[in-house]
Amino acid sequence: MTRTLDKVVIALGYFDSVHVGHREVIKRAKTLAEKLNSRLVVFTFSGNLKAVLNGEEERCIYSSKEREILLKELGVSEIYFAPTDLDFLSLGKLAFLNKLNRLYNISGYVCGRDYKFGRFAKGSAIDLERYANSKGQELEIVDFVNFDNEKVSTSIIKKLISQGEIEKVNVLLGKNFFILGEVFKDRGIGSELGFPTVNIKISPQKQMIKSGVYAGKVKFDGKIYKALINVGGRPTFNLEERLIEAHLIDFDGDLYGKTLIVEFDKFIRELVKFDKPEKLKEQIEKDKEKVN
Repeated sequence: MTRTLDKVVIALGYFDSVHVGHREVIKRAKTLAEKLNSRLVVFTFSGNLKAVLNGEEERCIYSSKEREILLKELGVSEIYFAPTDLDFLSLGKLAFLNKLNRLYNISGYVCGRDYKFGRFAKGSAIDLERYANSKGQELEIVDFVNFDNEKVSTSIIKKLISQGEIEKVNVLLGKNFFILGEVFKDRGIGSELGFPTVNIKISPQKQMIKSGVYAGKVKFDGKIYKALINVGGRPTFNLEERLIEAHLIDFDGDLYGKTLIVEFDKFIRELVKFDKPEKLKEQIEKDKEKVN
């Protein structure tokens, strides 16, 4: 990648869930970029950085593609997805900042107060401040965003997702939690019951949302449909594979192979094994009434 000549302000962070704290960093970076007549660039990492660093299974709230969607919605003009390989992660703090300055004509930086960078996360916001001052660049350090007297963090949001506390999750994210996925052809059980569904597989890298029935929306091709969403297995039919099944209300059509955004509004109920499909059908009718 060759160095760009136009000036940029860089928002620094992992932005792994683009929660309200991350959004504040980007908002402040956007304001600084306008002030300095610069483009806004977000620096982050591709893939699942924490899984690479920890050497263990570490699920993410959003994939790189999902984060790209969210960041573009916030007005980011460019996203630099750094590789999660040993060459990049082994850069010392000074080497890391020098590399950024070879890539971009940087007029300013914005980061959170707890921002760490460089090999073994040795670099801090104070180190960045010294570096920026030496280069005549501006720096804004953003304080933590709190909710219920606690710092908003990705780890808290992951816990709430696993508990199905989706309304709290949405407040902390600043936008409804969603899953991006491609529709595949399944057994057609929903159609047999009179409630055709789109089916999406859950990535093993994704933070597991609690199994259950949710109210939400499905978005594709600029269209939005209210939806009743089943997450998990289908106990009435003795099927254990965890899938996302969404019944789009007032939609009739074929969406096989199409990439959709499935967005969650609220948790409705736990999954239940019914002794007859007819009872499940009755319950789905009641569930639909709870979709706003």
